Amino acid sequence: MYKLKLYLIWCLVVGTLISCDKKEDASPQANQDYLPTTAGSTWSYGGTMPYTLTATGNTQDINGKSYFEMETKQGTTVNKSYIGKEKSVYTAIGLLPNLGNMEIMVLKEETPIGKPWEQTTTINGVDTKLTFTILEKDVTKTVEGKSFNNVIHVKLVTSFTFMGVELGTSLNSDLYYAKGVGLILSDLDSYGQFPLLSYDVK
Repeated sequence: MYKLKLYLIWCLVVGTLISCDKKEDASPQANQDYLPTTAGSTWSYGGTMPYTLTATGNTQDINGKSYFEMETKQGTTVNKSYIGKEKSVYTAIGLLPNLGNMEIMVLKEETPIGKPWEQTTTINGVDTKLTFTILEKDVTKTVEGKSFNNVIHVKLVTSFTFMGVELGTSLNSDLYYAKGVGLILSDLDSYGQFPLLSYDVK
């Protein structure tokens, strides 16, 4: 059950960042972002649980910062989350109701390769640690037959502790972000891959 919740959390993280078929008229700001948020932009992902992501164009102030609203649709289920960017750090908020307004720094593009950043929270009494590490920068990645340049490869290791006892690593994820596009591939280990199939960045 807990692994399923973690999977859903990461699906929404993934759903918060998206990418795959760049438009020539994309805004200058969007062209520089690893997680574009320009209004009307859309991304479609495949895998075992396909979903679409849309930037609504709405903003919200959370904890004194401005965030862009994103809408994830999977079947008939629609969820909202928020993305903020400050000094090349991308933060996601509102991934699941039980996380409240927890801010998760999903990408710190200026962080050197191999230098991790960590965040901790408690879910259902279990202490959860998220460890992010950039493994590659400015590489080319092919997803579903399409090549993307200026890609950052991030490794996420999730570990748990309950009542002081280490429960081990539950999920290793590899996330690939392309500049001006967004998230192009999320590889969630045993849960499978979720590739970007198409996108329209405004």
